[in-house]
Amino acid sequence: RPIQKGDIVTIKGRMNRAFATSMEVEVELWAENPVSGENGLATRSFVTMVAVSPHGHRIQVPQVEAGSKAEVEQYNAALRRKEDRLIHCKESEHLDISKVKREIQDAEELAQAKGKRIIPEEDMPLTEMLETVLPSHANAAGTLFGGHLLSLIDICGAVAAYKHSSNICVTASIEDVYFLAPIYVGQHVHLSAHVSRTWSSSMEVNVHALIFCGM
Repeated sequence: RPIQKGDIVTIKGRMNRAFATSMEVEVELWAENPVSGENGLATRSFVTMVAVSPHGHRIQVPQVEAGSKAEVEQYNAALRRKEDRLIHCKESEHLDISKVKREIQDAEELAQAKGKRIIPEEDMPLTEMLETVLPSHANAAGTLFGGHLLSLIDICGAVAAYKHSSNICVTASIEDVYFLAPIYVGQHVHLSAHVSRTWSSSMEVNVHALIFCGM
């Protein structure tokens, strides 16, 4: 359900499972129309949080006890999601680039046979943004708040989609976001985005966020 102007938004968060130093938190956003009383789920996400000391070292977290049947289901599902993330990261380390290129070529030939065209990556227009990390953007550890970076990724991706389609574009989903290194106050974030593929009314946009070190 899209969130409309004037809606009342309720954000719910609950801990699904704790591991050694990380936790999975399920977050839901519910939107309610104050006039009609209509209430519906707008989005749900599973966020992995890591506990760190003031010096940036990981610290152990208390464990979670699942009670109800629903809590047990989410407790078990959290482990499966963690295993999937680890597998995904491991596969990314040993990615066969030649295989990926062959798959892209096959997809290009199939699209051409259907009268469609996939734009080669080197020909795709690039959307770029540069953002300075201010104290108001930082979390309690003094690094860039992940939610702010997600907002920048969303904006950069939306601009790339607009430039490609010349239409207003809204975000349907964001997949596989990993925070690989901390970004500190005073540093700069360089974001680049390009449309990697289009379907009938949707597009996939690849967005990269890097720490900008200048020339």
